[in-house]
Amino acid sequence: MHFLLSVFLLTVFSLNSTFAQAEGTIIDTNFEVAHLGSSIKYFEDKTNSYTFDYLSQRQAAIPWVKSNQTHFNFGFSDSTFWFKGNIVNQTDVDKYLILDFGDSLLDNIDLYLINEDGSTNVKRLGTRRHADDNMSNLTFSTGFKLGADETTDYFIRLKTTAFLQTPLTLWDANDFIDQQSQHKLLVGLFFGLFLMMVCYLTFLYIHLHEVRLIQYIVFIICYLSVIAIVEGFGFVYKINVISQYYDSMIVMLMGGIGLNLSLFARQLLNLRYRPWFSLSIKMLIVASLMVMLSPLLFSFKIGIIFVSALALGITLLSIVCGLFFIHDESKDVRFYVLSLVYFILGIDIHILTRFGLLGDFEFSDYISACTALIVLVYLCWNFAKQMAHDRVVKKNVEKQMTSVNERYYSVFQNAAEGMFTTSMEGNVLAMNKSMCRILGFINLEDMNKSGHFKADDFYANPDLRDEIIATLQIKGEVNSVEMTGYDRYGEIFHGEINMRLNIQPDITVIDGSFVNTTKRKQHEIKLESIAKYDQLTGLVNRIHFEKLVGVSLETNRSVLEDNILLYLDLDQFKLVNDICGHDVGDSLLKKITVVLKSFLDDTAILARLGGDEFGILLNHTNFDNALEVADTIRCGIEDFRFTHQGRHFVLGVSIGIVILDESIENFAQALSLADTACYTAKEQGRNRVHVYSKCNDVMLGHQREMRWIGVLREALDADRFELAFQTIMPLSADIQEGYRYEILLRLRDEEGNLQSPSEFIAAAENYNFMTQLDRWVVKTYCQWLSSNPEHLVNLSSASINLCGQSLVDRSMHTFIENTIASYGIPAEKLCFEITESQAIMDFDQTILFMNKFKALGCRFSLDDFGSGFSSYSYIKRLPIDQLKIDGAFVENIETDNIDYTMVKSFNDIARAVNIKTVAEYVENENIKNILSEIGIDYVQGYLIAKPRLLVDFVDNEQLDSA
Repeated sequence: MHFLLSVFLLTVFSLNSTFAQAEGTIIDTNFEVAHLGSSIKYFEDKTNSYTFDYLSQRQAAIPWVKSNQTHFNFGFSDSTFWFKGNIVNQTDVDKYLILDFGDSLLDNIDLYLINEDGSTNVKRLGTRRHADDNMSNLTFSTGFKLGADETTDYFIRLKTTAFLQTPLTLWDANDFIDQQSQHKLLVGLFFGLFLMMVCYLTFLYIHLHEVRLIQYIVFIICYLSVIAIVEGFGFVYKINVISQYYDSMIVMLMGGIGLNLSLFARQLLNLRYRPWFSLSIKMLIVASLMVMLSPLLFSFKIGIIFVSALALGITLLSIVCGLFFIHDESKDVRFYVLSLVYFILGIDIHILTRFGLLGDFEFSDYISACTALIVLVYLCWNFAKQMAHDRVVKKNVEKQMTSVNERYYSVFQNAAEGMFTTSMEGNVLAMNKSMCRILGFINLEDMNKSGHFKADDFYANPDLRDEIIATLQIKGEVNSVEMTGYDRYGEIFHGEINMRLNIQPDITVIDGSFVNTTKRKQHEIKLESIAKYDQLTGLVNRIHFEKLVGVSLETNRSVLEDNILLYLDLDQFKLVNDICGHDVGDSLLKKITVVLKSFLDDTAILARLGGDEFGILLNHTNFDNALEVADTIRCGIEDFRFTHQGRHFVLGVSIGIVILDESIENFAQALSLADTACYTAKEQGRNRVHVYSKCNDVMLGHQREMRWIGVLREALDADRFELAFQTIMPLSADIQEGYRYEILLRLRDEEGNLQSPSEFIAAAENYNFMTQLDRWVVKTYCQWLSSNPEHLVNLSSASINLCGQSLVDRSMHTFIENTIASYGIPAEKLCFEITESQAIMDFDQTILFMNKFKALGCRFSLDDFGSGFSSYSYIKRLPIDQLKIDGAFVENIETDNIDYTMVKSFNDIARAVNIKTVAEYVENENIKNILSEIGIDYVQGYLIAKPRLLVDFVDNEQLDSA
């Protein structure tokens, strides 16, 4: 099977065994066979121009190559190959020898024997030559006589269009005849067994009409034909008429073998849920057909390449099948996989043996035939066994069919879910009681009397059934398809439908089930309404309004029309809520909703965005009309009077207007701009209408603050805040204490630059974000102190700023107390700084906060004293430990007598009530000396130390250095 060897060589690198080298082939008394590869030289004639006469006369000038191979493998080559060697008969008798080329597909073989007397015998063999000296054997060989003690030199010329490989063996004539006879006998035996198998399969097909049997027969015929050609039987039995087509026939037959193997896989393997395997099989089928047609279009060499690719694909398929299907529950699948693996393994072993990659053994030439025979016997035996099993199963099924049908009918009729059977056209063939009730009928008979015979009559969307049928024809089943329908009385129902295609010999029907989900669907519709509408006012809620505005932003507007957004915020609504309660406030919102609707047409979309905030979307309108609508609403709310328990309330509304032009990208931006315009209306005195303008300073400031809030939130989430400190130094040299400083907050922006709090504190206060920053500062600083115990021991006082919002927030009280306790920070080392203006926001709550933490040991400092609504009574009423004089009085104290007098008075009052004083903005030595003369206790400023990051603090450093 040399052709298969050629195929294999195109996919793997050839490896060759090395044998002992000798100068010639020695014939002794024990000689039987010799491989000439170890004693021969060869030369490649790439020009195809050298002749025997030229080579024999100028041997020394030719670059002969010494060989030590048992098999010569030159692949596809257009060159002519010359070989030379000598044979020495060391016996005292004449020897009859046979030179065997071992390949039945070589085209041109010329053998030149040079006797000792100088005469030359020429023998010509090959598929392109049919000389008389071609012996009746399976491969090209020729015999000659070598006299006793004689030596003969020989030259061999080989050229072929096929894959050039030859083992070149020299035989004793008797041994060669015995070997050939034995080989023919074994090959004939295998042929006979295969032909018997063909007869057996033919009879089975006549009896069973099973298509697979025909494929088995075709597979055997293709395989036997390939064997007959590559083993040389065409030459043995003088079938010379078609010998010129052997190359093409081999390629076509190999394509037929691949096609049959692919069809076997497609039939036996369950590929429905393995799309990659199914695609691979289809590709192999197409490749096999291409191989079969290739001799008509391409050369033999191209055909062999196609065959090699096909062989590689089938080999890979056998490996993949072995991995995925060997444990499959189907016996057919397991048998096919094992058979395919055995067959490929047998061919590979035969190829490896013939090419010297595996050692020779007695039956190496017959291994592929053995495995092919075993495979076919195995498949046929399994097929017969399966048919016998099927007959037994069929009888058992027939016995059980009656009782099963009865049980199925009972289950079918009494199932809780609807069940039905229809034809492909929609005619109702069967239907259980539940399905009849869903459709409004008593039973199937009642349905037939009503005139509703087709399933299409009950679909709310008739196209849905066509879509389901199309899916059924592709996939065979559909599951959990939601549908809406109408019963016989026109009442709507909802459900999930499942269908399966039931293909029978005489008819194809659809079996289906229906789960009634009408109640669940009604509940979902109610929930969807809740998700879209405000439950108090019935207006569109914020989430749905966002979607509607988004659609409006994507809608193309004409030159004369705009989409405009109005943002409404009720004035004085909080007063009603605080005085009358939230229930009364809710009642007021309902009445306001009625008032707002009365000023809007059906095209306007009114939504409730928050507690007392509303949004109006005016589509396809113009600016003048929107302004008129806004002013009408403002006047209407102004004229509206709300009375509760004899009390009369007058409301107002601030309205912001923004045109939804191309510069606005999304709802968030649109709402932010409208809110900014509304904020401006409030700043201008409330109960006003304001149109958003990019050039308005108030609006720009409001937008800037809103952007800062976004930055602060992101920075807090990304942990981009950092703590800094600035040293506070005692002016008296007698005071010896540890570290004393003020904790400061810094923001590191995305570029890595530090931002001062002056950039964002106003925004944080206006949008109630300061409490979150205070929490971060307290927790982070306490955590840092806990991680630096040596610093904590040397710490005298750390001043932490708290905003007014934190002072009145009860949860903040608990947070600070728990944080101090959890990190084990001595309370007396912390000093909280509050400003005058913050203290008087809610004086009672401030006193409560200070008393609570004074009891724990914390100290308090009144910051920026003198800058606000200064009253010396605050010093007396607030339990403060330290008075921090505002820097505005300190920085000009050298030249301004009023500032000097004010600072001196602050210090005198503080001393009278035993309170320490701290002066800010100390920028030079002169200011420091003046403050020392006045009697100020501590100073802080750039002269003393500039603010630095807390992480850069070094223990034992001199804090009093500037």
